[in-house]
Amino acid sequence: MQINSAMNGRVATALVMFAIFASMSLLALGFPPKARLLPLLVGVPGAILGLIQLINEVRQTKNGIDDEEKFNAEERYMFLWLFIFFFGILGFGFIFASPILVFGFLYLGRKETLLVGLISAIATLAVLYGVFEKAFEIPLFEGLIVEWLSF
Repeated sequence: MQINSAMNGRVATALVMFAIFASMSLLALGFPPKARLLPLLVGVPGAILGLIQLINEVRQTKNGIDDEEKFNAEERYMFLWLFIFFFGILGFGFIFASPILVFGFLYLGRKETLLVGLISAIATLAVLYGVFEKAFEIPLFEGLIVEWLSF
C-alpha cells in the first residue's frame, strides 16, 4: 500500500511528536498549580518545536526531497552519543553524569575548545542542580549505580 506523498515517515513522526506534546500540555492545564509546572515547562516548547518541525517536513516533502536517506557516519556518531547519554544518566543520574557528558560531547565529540566545554558543563550543573533541585525543589533521578552504592 502506497503512502500519500505528503504523508511520509518524517511527516508522520513530526505529527505524532506534535500531538504528544500538545496533548500533554492541554492535560496539564487540569492539574493543580504545582503539578502542572513541569509538564507545561516541557510541553509548551515541545509543542511549538513539534509544530515547526511538522511544517518543515511537509514543505520538504512537497519540494520532493528524498526520504530514503541512509545513515551516514555523522548520524551513527550522533546515535552513539545519544546512547552514551542515556546509559550515563541511567547509571549515574542527572547531577553527576550530565555535566561530564556535556563536556565530553562538546570537547571530544565536537572538537570545541576546552573553555566552551567547561562553561557548558558548569552551566549544565547550575541549571540541573540550582534550578531544578534547589529552586523548583524537583528531585532528579540519581542513577542506578549511585542508588546501589548509597544504600
